[in-house]
Amino acid sequence: MKRIKQATVLCAATAFLTSQAFASGFMIPEQGARAMGMSNAFSAIADDASANWFNPAGLSFQDNNVSASTDLVYPVNEFTTGGQTYTAKKSVHVVPQGYVRYGADDSNLSFGLGVNAPFGLATDWTNSGAPFAGLAAGAKGVTFSEIQAVHINPNIAYQVNDHFSVAVGIQYYNAFKVHLNNEVINIGGSGDGFGGNIAFMYQTDTWRIGGSYRSKVKINITGTAVGQAGAAPLGLEGIGANASTSVTFPDLHTLSVAYQATPDVWVSAQIDRINWATFDQIVVNYDPSALNALTASTGDPTGRSSTIPENWKATVAARLGAEWKMNESTRFRAGYTYDPTPTNATDFSPRLPGNDRQLVSVGYGQNFSDDLTMDLAYMYVWLKDRVATTPTDVNYHGTFKGRVHLFAAGVTYHF
Repeated sequence: MKRIKQATVLCAATAFLTSQAFASGFMIPEQGARAMGMSNAFSAIADDASANWFNPAGLSFQDNNVSASTDLVYPVNEFTTGGQTYTAKKSVHVVPQGYVRYGADDSNLSFGLGVNAPFGLATDWTNSGAPFAGLAAGAKGVTFSEIQAVHINPNIAYQVNDHFSVAVGIQYYNAFKVHLNNEVINIGGSGDGFGGNIAFMYQTDTWRIGGSYRSKVKINITGTAVGQAGAAPLGLEGIGANASTSVTFPDLHTLSVAYQATPDVWVSAQIDRINWATFDQIVVNYDPSALNALTASTGDPTGRSSTIPENWKATVAARLGAEWKMNESTRFRAGYTYDPTPTNATDFSPRLPGNDRQLVSVGYGQNFSDDLTMDLAYMYVWLKDRVATTPTDVNYHGTFKGRVHLFAAGVTYHF
């Protein structure tokens, strides 16, 4: 009877492990060094190849160029309870991006390709000593979560006239590395999915308006589940089985306006609606195996599936940015963003201990020639302290604090 109770609880651990690693808003909107300097309020400007991500319609109003950049993301997460502070493992995450734009001089069509990683990152509480990290038979044990996904996005833009352009594209996501672990079970897998995107841009001598929509993309994940040391009392340590689930990356709506206040200054405002409500629940399926004794629950005594409610909500991020051309070769940038959390107090999890965020950024651009430009940016992210008193697991009760440092560098070459 004791082992049956353990198996029931361990199933819940597996279920919540899977759900929270995906449903924690692992979105990285910083997908270009120049844009990051303006806090990503860039969709109405979009005048280099990074327009493939920010607003593909902007491909019509630029010459041929290729752009590459890399973000270094350094998050810090802390949890305090009972007068003790626990810190998640600190590590630097590398997020690369590459874009190209090409079009003939005498054609209204422009073609672009973007390769980037707008969803990813990881949290690792394994050796932190936090109460939820050592739950061998707890319903919500949390140790290590990781997802790495590449996004490939070809686009076609059509310039209707000197002022207006539209674009359409195909999105392909490949989640090539997924790890979802706790003390009792590790899950690893991969998967992919397709979606689409559309965009428009309207410009005058001093105004630009841009908008875009990126569809939600369902990713089917297949892999294996393996019992860990916490499953040893059931004799299931090292026992594996095939497992599968799915996750839906949210659809994104963007609307932006930019104004050339002086010949040397652009200011931009943007709102992004991120439909995190696509994370309403996660269903995990397991093939028949001895591991089903570990994944059995009152919801499914066979151990073949688990359903986890998420109950996330859509959010709207507000962005402001500015760029000042000091001279023909040098530009300075700054920006600010307010980005609310999609999570609720009851279903909150340490897998991404987020809260409402405020972001400030600065940037620098230097033209080395008519064809070659370098961009640098830094961003600091404040996360509002989260005093968790209502999550269903008391091991989550306490204060979560977080901050993030981001650095970006990129080059653009015109040809």
